[in-house]
Amino acid sequence: MQFLREDKAAAIEAITLRLQSELAAKKRVLWLVCGGSNIEAEAAVMKRLNAESADLLGGLAILPTDERFGPVGHADSNYRQLQQAGFEPGTATWVDVLLHDVPLAETVSFYNDVAATAFANASVIIGVFGMGANAHIAGMQPGSPAVAAGYPSVVGYPWEDFTRLTLTAEKLKHIQTAYVLVYGDKHEALVRLQRNEEDFEQMPAKVLYDIPEVYIYNETVESKG
Repeated sequence: MQFLREDKAAAIEAITLRLQSELAAKKRVLWLVCGGSNIEAEAAVMKRLNAESADLLGGLAILPTDERFGPVGHADSNYRQLQQAGFEPGTATWVDVLLHDVPLAETVSFYNDVAATAFANASVIIGVFGMGANAHIAGMQPGSPAVAAGYPSVVGYPWEDFTRLTLTAEKLKHIQTAYVLVYGDKHEALVRLQRNEEDFEQMPAKVLYDIPEVYIYNETVESKG
């Protein structure tokens, strides 16, 4: 795990080049995208891919790490916000997990099926994440059902802000490379993550330690030594 004091532009460049490299090598790439503060960065990466590597996008599948449950296209949806930011997948495969506009349990089941297929078909899995000030990652909030045992792939649960859908830690452990963009007032969360002294239930971002290659772009913390 590397903590890199570099700006968001450097992160966008690194993610773009990695995706282009894997696609140019004819790999079947699964790109996991998040919502929140990283939507603009992910849209910038997608625009670069469309401009520079459009002929390779047939080998790319895109899946959300998490979503906010509601009617298809609702204003708080990560999918909708990515679209509004200009995220256009071109010939890549991208599935809206809210597509069928069905109740929560059925949406979880659909998300689970889509994730199972996407992970099984990929030869390379690359994840882009943010991290909350409370050290949450994807849709896994501290103390929530998402950090409890018994959910192997996808969990949906009501929370204080949204009803959340998220890939679980067990699923995220299949990622080979993760890029984590952490900007803003999150220094304490970064320090906690670097110390790695807390349980997963208190600090869901701890799942990053189970991913072989992790780059954490931020403004305040560098790797030690």
